[in-house]
Amino acid sequence: MTGPADTIPLRRSATDLVSLLAGTIETLQKQAKALDVTLALDAEPGLPRVNVDPEKIAWSVATLVGNAFRYVRRGTRRLPGGSIHVRLRAEDGWVVASVEDDGPGIPADKVANLFRRGQGVTHGTGLALMLIQDVVTAHGGTVYVTSKCDAFACGTTITLRLPTTATARAAPPE
Repeated sequence: MTGPADTIPLRRSATDLVSLLAGTIETLQKQAKALDVTLALDAEPGLPRVNVDPEKIAWSVATLVGNAFRYVRRGTRRLPGGSIHVRLRAEDGWVVASVEDDGPGIPADKVANLFRRGQGVTHGTGLALMLIQDVVTAHGGTVYVTSKCDAFACGTTITLRLPTTATARAAPPE
């Protein structure tokens, strides 16, 4: 049985994720401004490089931000819009990229099925998230979702964990 690591061709290079995602976020700023939505990149200083296919990772984050645009509050003359933050941090041999929004959140019963395409589901529903998961898995990483939708707080965070170049080199072949 083959998995994403066997079927998704990757053109890996040691990549500065901060620079890569700063460029990605910059291309989305015009859309954010049109929606009166705050879009920001927050990164820890001194993050290690990751051995990734830059185009596929940039596409993954841009797709997550695009999904968040669909759900955050749009601004009006009287009320500001919502916010989307792309955050980068180091964590025990991983670089963690998260896309956080302050949209309505996803009900808990739906979070578990976000990366599955069920029978009878319309074409394309959840496809982007499934592809993002495949891309991240092919890189040796993981994806997970946390979401809140209650009276006190709401929003969704989708987190991508990618091995650093040192971790990827140290990992034994499968």
